[in-house]
Amino acid sequence: MRQLLFLIVLLLLILLVSCATTDGGASTERFSLLRTSGAAISSTGLLTGTVRYGVSGYYFPASSDILDISLLKTDSVTGLVTEIAHQRLRNFQKFPIQISVRYDNADIGENDTCTLIVTLLIGGQVKGQGMTLLTQSDDGFSEANLTLLSV
Repeated sequence: MRQLLFLIVLLLLILLVSCATTDGGASTERFSLLRTSGAAISSTGLLTGTVRYGVSGYYFPASSDILDISLLKTDSVTGLVTEIAHQRLRNFQKFPIQISVRYDNADIGENDTCTLIVTLLIGGQVKGQGMTLLTQSDDGFSEANLTLLSV
């Protein structure tokens, strides 16, 4: 009985694979088990910058301090704000901090605007926050520089 069930399942799989691949090239948009869809490969962008804290720009954080980094885009048509990259840094040594945030270029439209928001959490409480509007260049964003203000 088990062998018969195994043979039936095997025949169904063979039939399914043969039906999915016997297109003969007539239409590339048809379903195929052996071919992935023609989704475009998106390129990854890299936003770099410097984050300072306070008037002097220097601060030596405790090991429990967290730097929360969000890259937001505002859709030029709908006005919808979407987070396209997020990063949390822990155990950083001192300010100023050099940051690198990766994002998907496909998430950003031609006329969309992007904003970088950085929050410093000390003991679980928001103690500093900064925000900057990013300017786009031909190869991504120009370097972001911002200072966190005490909250």
